[in-house]
Amino acid sequence: MSDIHQLVAATAIDILRSTIQDAKGNEVFFLAGTDEHGIIQEVTPLARGNDSAVPALMQVASQGDVIIHNHPSGHLIPSQADVWIASEYGNQGVGFYIINNSVDQVYVVVKAFQKEKLVPLKIPQILEMISPRGAIASKLGGYESRPEQLRMTEAVGTAFNRSQLALIEAGTGTGKSLSYLLAAIFWSVQNRQRVVVSTNTINLQEQLINKDLPFLKSVLSPQFRAVLIKGRNNYVCLSKIDSLEKEGEHLIESEERAELKALIQWAHGTSDGSRSDLSILPAPAVWEKVACESDNCGRIKCPFYSRCFFYRARREASSADVLVVNHHLLFSDLAVRGDTGRYSDVAILPGYSRIILDEAHNVEDVATDYFGAQISKFGLSRLLGRFYSIREKERIKEKGLIPFLLARLRFLEKQIDVKLYTRIFEHVQARLIPQRENLAFVSASVFDDLAAYFEGLSKVETAEVKVRFTPIIRELPEWKDSILALVQQLLRELREFHQQLLVLEKLLEALPDPVGESLLAQTVELTALTDRVEVAASTLGGIFDSADTNKVSWIEIRTSKSGKLITLRQAPLNVSELLRERLFEKFDTVVMTSATLSTENRFDYVKGRLGLDRVPPSRLVELVLPSSFNYGEQVILGIPKDIPLPDHPNFRKELNRLIFKSITISEGRALVLFTSYSLLHQAYEELEEPLQTLGIRALKQGDAPRHRLTEIFKNDKTSVLFATDSFWEGVDVAGEALENVILTKLPFSVPREPVIEARVEAIAEKGRNPFLEYTVPQAVIKFKQGFGRLIRSRSDRGSIMIFDRRILEKHYGKVFLRSLPECQLVAGKQELVFETVKKFFEVRRARKERQE
Repeated sequence: MSDIHQLVAATAIDILRSTIQDAKGNEVFFLAGTDEHGIIQEVTPLARGNDSAVPALMQVASQGDVIIHNHPSGHLIPSQADVWIASEYGNQGVGFYIINNSVDQVYVVVKAFQKEKLVPLKIPQILEMISPRGAIASKLGGYESRPEQLRMTEAVGTAFNRSQLALIEAGTGTGKSLSYLLAAIFWSVQNRQRVVVSTNTINLQEQLINKDLPFLKSVLSPQFRAVLIKGRNNYVCLSKIDSLEKEGEHLIESEERAELKALIQWAHGTSDGSRSDLSILPAPAVWEKVACESDNCGRIKCPFYSRCFFYRARREASSADVLVVNHHLLFSDLAVRGDTGRYSDVAILPGYSRIILDEAHNVEDVATDYFGAQISKFGLSRLLGRFYSIREKERIKEKGLIPFLLARLRFLEKQIDVKLYTRIFEHVQARLIPQRENLAFVSASVFDDLAAYFEGLSKVETAEVKVRFTPIIRELPEWKDSILALVQQLLRELREFHQQLLVLEKLLEALPDPVGESLLAQTVELTALTDRVEVAASTLGGIFDSADTNKVSWIEIRTSKSGKLITLRQAPLNVSELLRERLFEKFDTVVMTSATLSTENRFDYVKGRLGLDRVPPSRLVELVLPSSFNYGEQVILGIPKDIPLPDHPNFRKELNRLIFKSITISEGRALVLFTSYSLLHQAYEELEEPLQTLGIRALKQGDAPRHRLTEIFKNDKTSVLFATDSFWEGVDVAGEALENVILTKLPFSVPREPVIEARVEAIAEKGRNPFLEYTVPQAVIKFKQGFGRLIRSRSDRGSIMIFDRRILEKHYGKVFLRSLPECQLVAGKQELVFETVKKFFEVRRARKERQE
């Protein structure tokens, strides 16, 4: 026992005593704050219990705090539960005390930790490093000091020092990655607090890991470690490889044999073990058979644990100062932390204290996708196939985990009780496999019936049908009589199959320990797949539940070579509350940066979408920095006025003529950006041959993987790339390979997209203008991304052609133009526009010839 007066101030003792008396002597759970000497000065009662227990709230304390609760019995020795809870808090730097009801005795289970003293960044010294005579300038030939980079570095450093949130738009060429990396490195090293840098694209991750961070490591005196973290599914699982090698006949289907054989061979020779180490990416269904999965992992019990590529990578990450991740992985980690309440411990990522989100204009979309849910006909069929399938033309016809498990049991038969062995086989043959077959039949028929109904309901004839489950649709008689009946039928079959799987798990638990150890990999996979069946049922039920008004649910039906792809989806209507709870309130500093975050130099749109409009102004830093490039000299912006509007019947034909004319002026070297695949395909089909006659190679999105297509485009300096959607951003082609970016239409979101449609309706219901408040700003940010593909260095020159006259005629068009950097603009009749652009290129080429 310790002297309570040496640990707790008198005023705090009085509060403890009176609160316990008010609770009639029952247990009370307190949160206490300490001063610089570790003395408790403030106490707050958080929960009350009975005479032997009290709820332990695990998400309320931070380092330097103390948790206190009383034992009404007067016996202060901690129970086993007390010891467990104390260890959990201790790992977070939180003390744990037990007191009696009279508050004159205290038992210190975990001593109070000293409050963390943070070392602020010395911003002037960091700025000196990127000055013309600084350490970084001396290492870089031709280094130019950029005022915008200095301002950004100061803003990021200030946000770290003051525990603020920051929104920073930094134009292309600012050098923003260097700015935030300097703050991240110095903060993590000085304060021993890990910093996460999250990006949306692989290209930027590779730039940070392969270029920026190695350069800074060669320059900076404080030594630091930076690691690229990949998701678990990117790594090969050695246990799965072992199973495929030993019992491949039960797991490998004939059409996958060649690919899997190559993967097995690669797994024995790779040093990295990640998918990026492969020269050719395997089909998703094939990679799934060898990929590491979180729910299908034996962890420390796995015989391959010490050699596991995934855990080796995580061990390396645990000693890193800076973690480079992608947005999806970060949100996966935040979801786990939100569910457990443990924000400083290891979750999917090692613990971290500050976050930098580059390419932050994607945060809402990534959060929407991550916090959503889906179930598809193909996905459910593939899941059932992992349990069991029949392949008539193969030597061993029965494939999947269940036949593999039974084969292993036959091999171990002599070590198993005869009755138990018989019960397992009878259960599988008489109950489990028949139920699996029944579920497969019901699943296929239900998805097909749902697709048929909603295709009939859809008024739009397109290659992809999307129908949102609106309140009007949910009120139709067919919804209750037919749709919900079909869903309930599928739910019953899913739940029954899940029950049969649980019975099998129970039977396997009764096996002798040596047999259980021999079947560890199979039983772990069985548990994982069984849980996925339960999740599938839960997801299906949630999608058709109308109770949660913050969820958007819909069906997607798309035609493919293998038949109709039918998917049921759900997504949050608004992610701002989720971001506030799991991100902004839990981390002292979150820096969000991108070249495109503002519209008309204001952050109103992004603040509203992310919930930052409800953050106290004193906690939010806002900074818009122009690009350091001279757009006035480097870019000509051409907008013909005498062209049809995009909804005019002649627009497509005229657009193709305009694209061809523009490409001939730039002699290829063009990126043509579309807003729809149909418009892209139509233009490509018509222009490929005429371009070929001019010696210009036409490339089309979808003909090769994105990174491969970009490389071909970079290396063939007369080529033209026809692309849409993902190519509006993240494509970095500097130099002569890209001198002309053609924006065929203003990139407004398709109004029929279910989530977009629901968000527009929600804004309108509040009496506001969704077009100006949501649709236009969203399109402006994507428009700025497309514009930004052209100029990637100070030596780049070229044209931006916009073939959508609405930008000149509509009132909202000014928002698009005012959001761009100042450059030479020519707008008018086609002849004038093309002649001016042609002269721009002629001057450019003449200057180049003189230099050569």
